[in-house]
Amino acid sequence: MRSLVVLFAAATLIVGCGGGRFGNSGASKADHVLHATIPTNLTKLDPAQVEDGDTIEVLNQIFEGLVQYNEHNELQPNLAESWTVSEDGLTFTFKIKKGVKFHSGREMTAEDVKYSWDRAATKEVLSPTVEGYMMDIVGFAEAWAGTADGLSGVKVIDPYTLEVKILHPKGYFPMYLQYPCYFVVDREKVAKTPITSVENMIGTGPFRITEYKENQQVVLERFEDYHGGAPKLEKIVRLIAKDPQTRRSLYESGRADWVALERQDKAFVDQNEELKQALQVVDRAAIWYLGFGLKAYEQFKDARVRKAFAMAVDKDRIINEGFDGINVRADGIIPPSVPGFDPDFKGLPYDPAAAKALLAEAGFPNGQGLKPIKFYFRADRADPKIVAEMVAQDLDKNLGVKVELAPTEWKALLEMRSKGELGFFHLRWGADYLDPQNFLSFMLHTNARENTLGYSNPVFDAICEKADKLPLEKKDERFNLYREAQKIAVVDDAIWIPIYFQRDLELVRPGVEGIRRSAMGPLPHTETDVVWSR
Repeated sequence: MRSLVVLFAAATLIVGCGGGRFGNSGASKADHVLHATIPTNLTKLDPAQVEDGDTIEVLNQIFEGLVQYNEHNELQPNLAESWTVSEDGLTFTFKIKKGVKFHSGREMTAEDVKYSWDRAATKEVLSPTVEGYMMDIVGFAEAWAGTADGLSGVKVIDPYTLEVKILHPKGYFPMYLQYPCYFVVDREKVAKTPITSVENMIGTGPFRITEYKENQQVVLERFEDYHGGAPKLEKIVRLIAKDPQTRRSLYESGRADWVALERQDKAFVDQNEELKQALQVVDRAAIWYLGFGLKAYEQFKDARVRKAFAMAVDKDRIINEGFDGINVRADGIIPPSVPGFDPDFKGLPYDPAAAKALLAEAGFPNGQGLKPIKFYFRADRADPKIVAEMVAQDLDKNLGVKVELAPTEWKALLEMRSKGELGFFHLRWGADYLDPQNFLSFMLHTNARENTLGYSNPVFDAICEKADKLPLEKKDERFNLYREAQKIAVVDDAIWIPIYFQRDLELVRPGVEGIRRSAMGPLPHTETDVVWSR
């Protein structure tokens, strides 16, 4: 907190004494250093352990996988040059790109890829994501249980060829490989234990990390030997600023070139023509939703209670009054930028009378008899607080249900979610890859690692399993099945209450060029440059 106060004071001082455009000194020489804010400390330093979007965005500059999305949302080779699939869909053969260097200076080979994946599948690394992303690989269960040394389904054929066998045909399997638990680390420098220091964060990415000070900043420097060519930026400085007003002040003072805004900043921006010109609105393949933990709160096991909650929440009021109509109302789970999105999907309606009747039918008239409910949400962001407060108002007004607001520190919230300790909560799920499977079977199948809710519906599972095994070419059949599964999850079972699809507001200084994005967020800054000097 002291560091944050000092940072805010410094930003305010620069606002008062800076010259030119928001503190721009007017110097003509570009410094090629990007200053961008981040709203939280890094939750993890290890790509095998990370699971939150803010940290992943930083680690994407340091580590890489065999494949990568481009700005057209196309999956492309990255550390792999190409890959082929066997006729039965069970064997993938990847040709590894030659001449790729680690930040340590050593060339990467297929041995490093296998080591990195074996490492992530080792229980001692404490990855919360590999059970979801690697369970399809032959031998994962044995590696995770500690009865086998590594993934038997992953074999090094030669230094530049890797063979991967999976249990069942899944055409989207290569999409997994751009997720952080598949990132490649230097096997000679990184042990099969969690990475806990900057010195051990050795990847192949366009930037290497040189400094991380909690509550202050993360510094990344250009990797001159990057296999895609040296980036234009010399350095990236991520200023850790948990307070929205501090982040905005850093931009106004000229200390930050790129800032993500909260919704309450929009009115301020609208009153300033120069800020309005710098404002960018970015759609993301992400949904903000309300979730029910059946393990943590027994009475949510009754679908009538969940449906009553869903029909008592006025999404339009939240979006229009709480967010100035910026975000897009979500009736289903699959975002518009994800293939398979159904624009005609109808979720549960806002119907307070029907909601009240359902709750009474479940045995809790006017909320009587319900155990106290804590409503968890992220404490370091203003937007979740807006939603939480308005949802609490709706539940009180329409159902007579009072919930206790429980703002929770981000890292602690993630840990509670992973352990299934959240009863009622507001969270975001952003696409890890652009396929409806990532939002349905990956999140809500009975056996899915990400399903920490205790939700189980055999019909939902069977539909998802059928869709999962279909080849990508049969997209109409796949998408229809996923839409059917979406209806079960949202309408029949109401295990999630979709609120809105994410739309980010960002201030980007005109002197920042070449930012590339996919629907999932910013891509590695290989083309980004800063052509002004502070």
